Amino acid sequence: MCLSLKTAAQQHFRELALLRRVRDRIDREHALPLDIDSLAAVVDLPIALFVRRFRDAYGLSPHDYRRAAEAVRNREALAADPAVA
Repeated sequence: MCLSLKTAAQQHFRELALLRRVRDRIDREHALPLDIDSLAAVVDLPIALFVRRFRDAYGLSPHDYRRAAEAVRNREALAADPAVA
């Protein structure tokens, strides 16, 4: 593997690790407002590029990911509470 490809691969994996950290933060701080500026700062990318890279990695924008995760949490809460059913 040539040096430039190796460097590009390392950068890509570093970026994926940072995007995973952002995804975990979205999950952990689900009750707080979504601050796209601070999330993009974690990855050190401009907002538009951050959203594009997040969508490439997870198939959803950060906002859509948060809404989908919230829907899953709500379904799980309803399933766990027999009084609601």
